[in-house]
Amino acid sequence: MPKKDDKARGTRHAAGRKRSGAGRTRPRRAVVPHGAQRLDIRLALGSITEADAQAYVLGMFPNVVPSGPARAIDARLGGAIADFTARRMFAANAGELFVLPTGRHPVRADMIVFVGLGPFDRFNDQLQQLAAENMVRLLARTAIDDFATVLIGSGSGRGVAGSLTNLVSGFLRGLRDADRDRRVRRITICETNRVRYREIRREIARLARTPLVEGFDIDLEEVRLPEPAAAPAVARALAEREDPVYLIVRQTDAGRGKLEIQSALLTAGAKATVISDRVQRGGRELDELLEELASPALDCAALEDFGGRLAPLVLGARVLDALAHLGDRHLVLVHDAPASRMPWETLRVAGRAPALDKGLSRRYAAENLSVAKWLAERQRQPVLSVLLVVNPTGDLPGAEQEGDRVRRWFAGSATITLRELRGAAATRDVLREAFSSGQYDVIHYAGHAFFDPADPAQSGVVCHGGLALTGADLAGLGNLPSLVFFNACEAGRVRAPHAAEPPHGMRKRIERSAGLAEAFLRGGVANYVGTYWPVGDASAKCFAETFYAGLMAGKPIGQALCDGRTRVRDLDSVDWADYIHYGSHGFVLKET
Repeated sequence: MPKKDDKARGTRHAAGRKRSGAGRTRPRRAVVPHGAQRLDIRLALGSITEADAQAYVLGMFPNVVPSGPARAIDARLGGAIADFTARRMFAANAGELFVLPTGRHPVRADMIVFVGLGPFDRFNDQLQQLAAENMVRLLARTAIDDFATVLIGSGSGRGVAGSLTNLVSGFLRGLRDADRDRRVRRITICETNRVRYREIRREIARLARTPLVEGFDIDLEEVRLPEPAAAPAVARALAEREDPVYLIVRQTDAGRGKLEIQSALLTAGAKATVISDRVQRGGRELDELLEELASPALDCAALEDFGGRLAPLVLGARVLDALAHLGDRHLVLVHDAPASRMPWETLRVAGRAPALDKGLSRRYAAENLSVAKWLAERQRQPVLSVLLVVNPTGDLPGAEQEGDRVRRWFAGSATITLRELRGAAATRDVLREAFSSGQYDVIHYAGHAFFDPADPAQSGVVCHGGLALTGADLAGLGNLPSLVFFNACEAGRVRAPHAAEPPHGMRKRIERSAGLAEAFLRGGVANYVGTYWPVGDASAKCFAETFYAGLMAGKPIGQALCDGRTRVRDLDSVDWADYIHYGSHGFVLKET
């Protein structure tokens, strides 16, 4: 691969345009005159990684891990895209742009341009055109004369014809407005699927003869790209995994005591599509159902019945039907703040619980979440470093018991080191320094949480002396741990009788746990694991041993969590549904 100085780059692109040897077909041209400005549109059969262009352009939805072409390019970048995505460095709001130089990586292009598409449940024709227009604006303003891309946004279920019309419309609108010097001269559209390739070819030929391209001389060319060369090995923490399915849920007030819950499911694979639905339910009806989780008579059979009744209350029939056929994939639930108050981990669809099948993890559909700030160096260290914070306020016997259990579990371990801050030692200043020290992989906290529903960023953990360490405090710190594990600790370790629960007690518990998770995410923590209610002794021991052993074995958090839930379910305990995870299910704490 030649160095990417100006001379080498010009030589490379010239050579790429001339050759028609192995792996290529001779160009098939059809010039359609419409005006003075000439634009070459190249249709390439093959992977975008083999296209000769100064820039590669890809689309990105918020909270959706890039797959397909982005994953192929990422392999050549050593996992940089996966790393930046896990760190929440790409906002991916509609029309936003993020430029990633390729440097000396074995990538033909000099830069990768990511264009934000906005949430997939709100994606439409206008946003697809905006994405194309803004990308051309950037390239024209930075003197990039040719770029390669794919059918951006078509993975949301939009057809080839509609996607091409939107993209070409956006491209040309951007060129007319921003490319006054006529710098951009060639667009390469790549496709690996032969059926879609032929459909793209027919549609481009049709568009080239419509008023849409008025003012341009379109030169159509077809090429076949060579087979991709083997990509370098990617670190286990960033390795390719099976694509999950994504479920966005939003809750709004429909008036007269009713709630409207909107849901959209993004399926996986080559035929990915978006399936949307909505339901209206009485808020009191949901609250009454949630209080069943606080009943002392709740067992696994009752919990299964609960999850089966919850599903049609919060998700429409079309989404439920699609979910019933996707039990072989991890489910990523992206929700807004109101929808966070649902115990999604208990959900049961067609007799199966996604949280137990391939696992369920959560992400917040919220703006202005801080970037995640963990040290990648810690992922390469052979020992898991845990900071155990126990009962800073001194008034929780359950927290004391939790701390004793965790200390016993890890005693004598050669792969886990434990530092403990108990009671008066856990002051706000000490915890603040510990969080930002870069010495810990995990903070395991057993104590009080403070939740501010009016300002979630001010929520946090209560330190000795009553001061709180909040998400807002963490936002100004770096080198945070990869995972915060918060265990709900109250006066006892058993479920309180139903009569002892305050009105809407379980809803408040769920709200508190979700709010605390949001606070830590806003502070820059990558992953948060928490519980709704105090977990029984046997369940807590079983889950923690399975979960932490999985992390040390190099399993992703999502898999280690799913294994822990399954082991607790095998104990015939409802506590398997108590554990929630916010963050990246594919995150690996230890590469070893």
